[in-house]
Amino acid sequence: MKKLRLFAFAILLLVGFIRPYKVYAGFPIGKYRDLVVPSFNYYTQTNHYDVYGNYVKGAPGARYTSMSANLYLGYGISRRLDLIVSVPYLYQVNTISAGKSIISQGAGDMVAGLSYNLANYSFKRFLSVQVSGVVPLYTAVNGTSPLGLGYYGTEVKLMFCGALPDFIADKGYFNTEAAYRRYFNFQGPDQVSFLATVGYPISWHNQVSFDISVMRSFSPNKSFNINYNAERDYAFVKPQLNLGHTFTRRFSMFVGGYYVPYGINTGLGYGGSIVAIIKL
Repeated sequence: MKKLRLFAFAILLLVGFIRPYKVYAGFPIGKYRDLVVPSFNYYTQTNHYDVYGNYVKGAPGARYTSMSANLYLGYGISRRLDLIVSVPYLYQVNTISAGKSIISQGAGDMVAGLSYNLANYSFKRFLSVQVSGVVPLYTAVNGTSPLGLGYYGTEVKLMFCGALPDFIADKGYFNTEAAYRRYFNFQGPDQVSFLATVGYPISWHNQVSFDISVMRSFSPNKSFNINYNAERDYAFVKPQLNLGHTFTRRFSMFVGGYYVPYGINTGLGYGGSIVAIIKL
């Protein structure tokens, strides 16, 4: 029973969204087990923050909208080592003014790598490290593309997650992630991100969780791009509320909504996500 509840906690932690590939969590998948996580995300913005964090109202009729589908696959090579692959497909509409829009669509940046469980604490809490590569699945023209930065990259992530301590609550879970990503280009960017999640079961089959995400991307290229997938130097804080329902031991679904209350050189927008968790 404890293992069942622990797995339920694990799949809940996959709900967190910064970008489509951000569905990783620090729980080991398990030897010879498979995890399939299809997801859909919607994001829209009309206004943005400048390089000083000041609010800037968008031009009349202008709007940026992004819809993305992502497929995350995880395979447990051993009890400690997991293989992960994440592939997004993007559909974006950049409305410059009333009646004039630019539409772009296609596969984005594939992320693939290995996650290793460094330690566990009575099988209640887990400390893991993940090393991944970033591979663009599109062609950048003159070094630019609306689907991403167009460069290969690498990421190292440290994750700590598990059941909440008894002195905080007798139920619930947490997940924390700190990551560093580097794109192989003279303009970078170098990206540092942090994610914290706290979740609590409200019934046997239903859960609620809250995420807070912080991202800082550094680059000598300070130009603003309304398309966050192709932007280089920016920062944002993003809270998200998620609700989940477990249908069976092998299938769960979650919905979430988020908003960007503060940022630097990035959009002021909101959106939502739908995530399905399938254990094979």
